[in-house]
Amino acid sequence: MSPQGFAKEIPTPYSLFDDDPFPKFVQALWCGKPRANILMTEQDSSHLLERMTIVGDLEVASFVPWIRRHAAKLGLSHTISHTSPIRIELEVAGPEELIDMMEMGCSLGPIDVWVERIERTALSAKRSSAGL
Repeated sequence: MSPQGFAKEIPTPYSLFDDDPFPKFVQALWCGKPRANILMTEQDSSHLLERMTIVGDLEVASFVPWIRRHAAKLGLSHTISHTSPIRIELEVAGPEELIDMMEMGCSLGPIDVWVERIERTALSAKRSSAGL
């Protein structure tokens, strides 16, 4: 029993998993921290540059701003090089896991877009983020 006047430490759900990065990731999402730094750990500090080609029935007027917003939320650098009603090409750079998240988000996309497939082509090999 704690002496009178001292607060008893109450564990939080996250204190049970202090060495596990996933609850910290969930907590960071919950608290609204920037996504770019959430998954970056010492053992996962490599970046990729990839071309992503999105094919389908695409509403360019709504999908391109949607892509820009979601790439920014994930902290990915991106350049859109081609847009048409059936194909959008963009180059994205960042950690592989965040590029995977971008691909998943684009495959689901806004409701007025039908994505048939997404092709990814590596433009550069993995490199350490220390040189960036």
